[in-house]
Amino acid sequence: MCQVSSFWIKNRDKHIILRSLTALDIEQLEKNNCHCSNWSNIFLMIDCFTTSKGGKCEQVSNASVTKALETQIRNCTFSGMVVLGVVISDSNSQCQDCNNGDELSLPSGIQSNTMISNSIIEPRSKVYNNGIISNTFIGCHGRVFQCGSITYGSSASTKSDLFCDEMVVQVGPEAGGDRSVKVYPESTLVDVCSMLSMGTSRRGQRGCHEVLEHMGKCGMRMNVICGSVDCTQRISNVYVCAGAKVSSSSSIQNAILLPQSSVVNSSVDCAFLQWNASIVNHSNVSNTILMECSEIGPNSVVASTILGPDSYVSCGEVHCSVIGPNTNAHHQSLLISVLWPMGRGNVGYGSNIGSNHTGRIPDQECTVGEGIFWGLGSVIKFPVDLSRCCYSVVAAGVQLPPQSIGMPFSLIMSGNGNNGMNEIVPGWLLHSSPYTILRSEEKFKKRRKAKRHDYYCGWSIIRPGTVDACIDARKMLNKVKMLAQSAGESSKANNTIYTEKDILELGKNYMTARGLQVGIKAYTHVIQRYALSGLLELFCTGISMEKIQQVMMARTQSYNVKEDNMDDSYRIISWPILPWEESSHGENDMMTMHKMKVLSLELPSIIGGELKRSFADTCIACLNKLCELEMDHASQVFKSKKRDDQRGVETIPGYRDAHVAAGEDPVVQLAQNQAQRTVNDCKRFMGSLQESSSKL
Repeated sequence: MCQVSSFWIKNRDKHIILRSLTALDIEQLEKNNCHCSNWSNIFLMIDCFTTSKGGKCEQVSNASVTKALETQIRNCTFSGMVVLGVVISDSNSQCQDCNNGDELSLPSGIQSNTMISNSIIEPRSKVYNNGIISNTFIGCHGRVFQCGSITYGSSASTKSDLFCDEMVVQVGPEAGGDRSVKVYPESTLVDVCSMLSMGTSRRGQRGCHEVLEHMGKCGMRMNVICGSVDCTQRISNVYVCAGAKVSSSSSIQNAILLPQSSVVNSSVDCAFLQWNASIVNHSNVSNTILMECSEIGPNSVVASTILGPDSYVSCGEVHCSVIGPNTNAHHQSLLISVLWPMGRGNVGYGSNIGSNHTGRIPDQECTVGEGIFWGLGSVIKFPVDLSRCCYSVVAAGVQLPPQSIGMPFSLIMSGNGNNGMNEIVPGWLLHSSPYTILRSEEKFKKRRKAKRHDYYCGWSIIRPGTVDACIDARKMLNKVKMLAQSAGESSKANNTIYTEKDILELGKNYMTARGLQVGIKAYTHVIQRYALSGLLELFCTGISMEKIQQVMMARTQSYNVKEDNMDDSYRIISWPILPWEESSHGENDMMTMHKMKVLSLELPSIIGGELKRSFADTCIACLNKLCELEMDHASQVFKSKKRDDQRGVETIPGYRDAHVAAGEDPVVQLAQNQAQRTVNDCKRFMGSLQESSSKL
């Protein structure tokens, strides 16, 4: 580099000169209180934008360079090989797009820096009032202000002298094991789950993983700052993209910040922050990847964690965990060794998910299904498996012992003296709080801001995977009901208690006779409502009656529901199919076909066993049933909100005036509008079917 006298580089509409210092340059720098033991190692990168004419750059006069040095580079000491950027211009108007907000008032320049060594500082950057800057590239978008030290060096945490775009995150047991995940700055949950052998790991996903493996590992031995870094005491081994920000932090090391990400008033060691991710306000983060639009802070401690898109951790601790999309832990809570890839849940204040109750080595973990709600002060003792217990609620104060539960949409609450066991109500959310499900569906749509992950995060709650889980659960409940009836017992007897001896998927909980009835009814309603909506969708497409009949009556041997003769006395330990692996994901036609397969199984129950009806009469009966289920669903959504209103009015003074009534609630109105549209469509098609039937 010291052999180069000067040359020209054309970069888009800019013109850059890189040359060594002249005697006049050195004289001016020394007048500006700049020092260097060997000026021959110092070079100027001159942006001569305003001197260009006709696509060619004019000769830059010594006077113009001297004037630029006089105002832009002052009070600095240089060591080693350094490239200093200056702008030959009377205005910075051409690069205002490089500035950020209130930084417009700070002019381009390199001033009041204690030591700059072995670094490249491009023209139009802003480097002010720093201590040590070494082995650093600062781009024209870069702003470095009032920082202590910016250095590059090997780190004990990375175990390498090469800073690169690859990080190994150890999830699962704190004591270590074989759940290490190799992540890159642009990794997705699809990649993470494939590496952890969750779901079915389809060939396309493995191919994506192979591409990522081929792309890494990109290493470098210097910092790159193209964004804003200010008021931070210690910076080492960082890549800060344009638009990213580090501010008022104690330390940030071994970190990559993609555009619009930020670290504010925190400490970071080994972290990748994707687009619009942030770590804020007295948080301590290590060995963690934050996917797009996720946030940690304030006052959080997160280590060895993969935080999915649109997820938030506030005021709590997370260790050795995989947290899926749209997951919220907004309060003081603890998550240790939690594998929660499908996310979409909430962690209440005081929840302790990861009690090391054994007193031995911390080698246990917890697998969590989609949409789990952890209530206030719940205590979860490992190992626990709720991966097949989607959209269930662990009520406030529940202490959950080691177990596996496989009843979706359930409520788990403290029991009433049955040997200290908790009570489980299968399908409770479907039966008693459908408002929650519909609100969640709308909430996920509105809060899903991570556009680069949208292709796999936009699944519906009621979809083939969850419906199949409900079919499996109902089959187990019906089996127990039939056994009780064959033994001459009434399934409605108030004193009947069921445990895992009767149904393995109840876990270490008990279920009452009422819970049995609630579960069967709730699962049946959601299964049939889902299946019948597929028939209406076929009518809406306008295809012929003959084609609808062929599709409706077709049965498939590959339908993934437990056969009646299967032994339910043992549990298959495996992850459920992941939403983005379902064949219907993003494929509406496949979804409709699945609905029709379910309808073929439900048809005898829906039409009361009258299988000799004409096809038109069968369709009319099905559409009538769909109207009934839709209106009942809208009514239950209203009632679940109305119960809360009634409780509030009876408890809180002025409640009615301060809260939206159930009838005016947007979620309730959505349910009513959807039901009315469905009923109108059904009546329209039933009229046509009755006309065709009368002609026959």
